[in-house]
Amino acid sequence: MTQEEQLKNVLEPLKKEISRVDFSKSAERLGAGLSGKKLSIRCLGKDFTVDSEGNVISDCHLNVWVITPLLNYIIQGAGNDPTGKWVPFRELSKETVWNSFFHQRFEKPLKLLLDAHPDLIEDMIYIFSGKPVKAHFDSDISLALYPLPKVPILICYTKLTEDLESKINVFFDETAGTNLHIDSIYRLCMGLLVMFRKISLRHLGSPRDGVSVI
Repeated sequence: MTQEEQLKNVLEPLKKEISRVDFSKSAERLGAGLSGKKLSIRCLGKDFTVDSEGNVISDCHLNVWVITPLLNYIIQGAGNDPTGKWVPFRELSKETVWNSFFHQRFEKPLKLLLDAHPDLIEDMIYIFSGKPVKAHFDSDISLALYPLPKVPILICYTKLTEDLESKINVFFDETAGTNLHIDSIYRLCMGLLVMFRKISLRHLGSPRDGVSVI
């Protein structure tokens, strides 16, 4: 099976667990709201509604790489508010296999995308409600994204020049591992990469044409 097919198989047991979550008591914990009897969660600047059976509704395309971490966030999230202290992925887990996956399958491909499409950062701000923040770690650009309300991601990128190679660093709030399990954080990032690639493919046209990539 492909990775997406495997992820879809994971959704069924997650939906059963969702049915045991008290939405009215969980909304504050998750940084979410209530829409009738449904949970309303802001994800990358878009509204996602989840019912008691684990069905996810949104005006956006439902990317399984995002939906699975979203359900896990509802079930497992401790609700710790971000502290503003940014740490690299390797500090969230002692399992080195995840660190290797993250670097090889997310950071390196993202760096190549940004090298090829420097304007991609601007599109992240426009499409995903990203927030430029004060430069961190000697980068040209520091951009905070909120794929989930209490799991922010900081992307720091130094542009490619004639003399210097580009550089990218990705950070998470130190509380991220308490609000989302490490494998879901990894999969969430892979979902972001899928979306970023879709945006890059539209650069010959206009990535801001209203077409959803999430």
